[in-house]
Amino acid sequence: MAAKKVNGSSEGVAETLSFLQSPAANGFLLSQKLALEATRFWARRTQAYAEQAQALVACREPAEFVNAQTRFFERMREDYASETLAVADMLTPEPVERDAVID
Repeated sequence: MAAKKVNGSSEGVAETLSFLQSPAANGFLLSQKLALEATRFWARRTQAYAEQAQALVACREPAEFVNAQTRFFERMREDYASETLAVADMLTPEPVERDAVID
């Protein structure tokens, strides 16, 4: 089934272009960026938990255990701090340039 033509283009293309220029598109794109960032973050944290389990199994004395736990918590703190900045950056609106007002 062929799409109907509107001014030389198909309706689907016109509807898509209209959607991409709408405020709803901005919200959709932002939600997708946030979802990708969350997935990236949780993949990193899950990997850190797996590595921590391996590190703890390899510990032979209390000092090694304490060092492994310290490294794990430092990495966690760094990950959460960088994630906070990444999400804040996504949620910060871009500055709008305005014409200079001359009195």
